[in-house]
Order: sequence, then C-alpha cells, then structure tokens
Amino acid sequence: MEAVAAWSDVGLAALGVALLGLALRRVGAPRIAPALLVATLFLALFGWVSRVNGVSAALWSAPEGDTAEAPAPLDQSEERLLYAQPARLDAALARLEPRVPGRPNLFFLGFAGYGEQRVFAEEIRFASQQVAQRYGTGTRTLTLVNDRRDQKEAPLATVVGLEQALQGLAQRMDLDQDVLLLVLSSHGSEDPMLSVTLGDLPLEQLDGEALRAALDRAGIRWRVIVISACHAGAFLPDLEDPQTIVLTAAAADRTSFGCSDDRDLTYFGEAFFRDALPGAPTLRDAFETAKRAIQARERREGVSASEPQAWYGPDMLRRWRQFEPAQVPASAAAKGAAAGVAR
Repeated sequence: MEAVAAWSDVGLAALGVALLGLALRRVGAPRIAPALLVATLFLALFGWVSRVNGVSAALWSAPEGDTAEAPAPLDQSEERLLYAQPARLDAALARLEPRVPGRPNLFFLGFAGYGEQRVFAEEIRFASQQVAQRYGTGTRTLTLVNDRRDQKEAPLATVVGLEQALQGLAQRMDLDQDVLLLVLSSHGSEDPMLSVTLGDLPLEQLDGEALRAALDRAGIRWRVIVISACHAGAFLPDLEDPQTIVLTAAAADRTSFGCSDDRDLTYFGEAFFRDALPGAPTLRDAFETAKRAIQARERREGVSASEPQAWYGPDMLRRWRQFEPAQVPASAAAKGAAAGVAR
C-alpha cells in the first residue's frame, strides 16, 4: 500500500508540473523549461523530506471527522438514574412537614458530593441527625447524597439537584425570617471547587460562584453554611455576607483530614458534629471547641494544621440566637465534655 501511495504522489506531482507548463505557455512566459525543472525539483525534494521525517498532511489539514473526543455515552441504567432524579427530589420535598407559623423556622439541607468514599455520605447523615436533635429540624430535613453503595436512599447530590432543592425549600420557607442550615461534605480544592462524583456519571463540579448564585436565585436570605472539605476556606470570599454564617473545615490553602473510605466521619465531622455541638451553649462555641480539638489532634499526629475558618455575618449571628436552646441538656453537655477530654 505504501508503494501505491508513493506512485500516486509521483503521478499527482507530474500532473501538476504538466498543468503548470500549459499555464505558462498560455501566458507567454519566457524560459518555461527552467521554471518546470525548478518546480519538479522542489516537489521531489518536498516529498522526500516529508516522507523521511514522517510528516503527515494532518499537520496542515485536519483529517476528515477529526473532532474533540465525545464523552462516553451513558448506559441504560445510568440514564434511568439521572432521569429519575427530578421526581425523586419532588417526592423528598413533598415529605417535608409545613413550617410552624408564627416564628422563625430552621431548615436543613445536606450535600454529600463524593460518592466513591462512604465517609462523606455517612457524615451528612450523621450531621442531619445531630442538627435535628439539637435544633428540631427533623421534619424539615433534606439530604442529597452520592454513595456508591446505594443510589436509591436519597436524591443524588448534583449541582442541578442542589439548585432545584434550594428552589423547592424556598417555596416552603418564609424567606423573611426562616433560616437554612446547609452542610456540604466532599473533597475540595483551592479553585474553590467541591468534587461531585458518582461512578462514571458526567457530573458538574460545584464551585463557589455557583453555590452563591444558587442561594441568591432561590431567594434564601438567612444562611448558615458548613463546608467539610479540604481548602473549604476558599469558599469564604464568595459566601461572606451580613446574613450568612460560614464554618469551614480548613483554610483556603490547607487540607483537612479523615476522609478515608474506612471512616464514618472526617476529623472535622467528629470534632464539630459529634463532640462539640451536642454540649456547646452556642454554634460559635461549638466551632471554637471543635477547632481547638482539631488543632490538638493534628499536633499529636504530626500533620500540617488544617486551620478551620469561620465567618460570622453580624445580622445572621443575631438571628441565630433565636434557635439556640435556652439551656443545653445536662446529658448532652456531659457527653460533649467527655468526648472533648477523650480526644
């Protein structure tokens, strides 16, 4: 085949030279023979150099059908799983009990983004239980979970799903006085970006601008946002607002710890949701207690400090006092104190 291609190239070159000669005769050009000789030598030298160096015509003209690689098509089960999400989310929203009139209500939304490791799904489930126990959000709790072990328990955690969940919650809230407590758990990066994955599904990643925009579009003004992820502090510039409290597991340039697949909670999840929150007098106290516990643990283990960060919007801080219990149950306080000592 290479010999045939080579002779084809020679034939095309000869034809080109012959046509050039006819054209030169028609216009009456002088010294036709030297011009044809130069053209022939040029074509021969060009072809030889190209063949010796393996130069392909694809360098100056794209091969037919050469386009950007298309994503792998979804198999039937993956397509059905994504197609089922809007109905599954609507059903989960429909199960929420109506808000209690006459006073501010607290709604909980959890988002477990990284489905390849169980720890993030377990952390969101545990956080929802702890918040419900302390603040009474059990009947107004919605979770979006990516978990390779089970794709049916809850609606999937996707960027579109989060946007729709916020819209659905906003329709059930009194936006002038109700508060959303949003907890996100996943791997993170400095972009800022939270990883959103489940197997081979082509899922969009969640960045800081998209999270802020989704909250703003939903019209949810009063927000407490907890982000358990590496580099979670990178989200602060996008989320800081007088009506927002943001608690993060790590500074923008730091990693957090405890996200291996054999764990139920990250270091931050253990320190904040499990150990500090049940017995702390306020949310702010719980975060500061958790921060100290994490610092001590990281020093013992000889790892770089994660440096959890917080933003306390003054308006939200005042509003949040309405949700703090007048008195922390003695059993919860003792349990939290004991856990703190044990760490």
